[in-house]
Amino acid sequence: MRIASILGCTSILSTFLLSSCATSDIQSVVGNGTAVSNDAIKRAPTDLNKVRLYFGNQDVPKHYRIIGHVSADNYTLIATSYSQESISKHLKEQAAAIGGTGVININTGLDRTTGDVIIK
Repeated sequence: MRIASILGCTSILSTFLLSSCATSDIQSVVGNGTAVSNDAIKRAPTDLNKVRLYFGNQDVPKHYRIIGHVSADNYTLIATSYSQESISKHLKEQAAAIGGTGVININTGLDRTTGDVIIK
């Protein structure tokens, strides 16, 4: 009986704590996405405003080099979806962190959005 009482209190407390946190607070603790460089050269981060997202073949530069791969989660820990604007921002942040100037081959999957990081 005591164990059931403790589990019930823990469940209620967890629900309260998670519902009182904004998704951005949870995200700052957990993070949203990854950036993996496959380039032999370690590049300095680029300015976030200089990173472009290329959807499809629209305006993709003729000469570029793929230097890595990025991904961003589509959903928060409490199963609410991020806005497309937020996902795009996370892809740009990840690309900028490894020195990229653009993201191509963007693919929105069930739980993650991924793309290849390029430099021009």
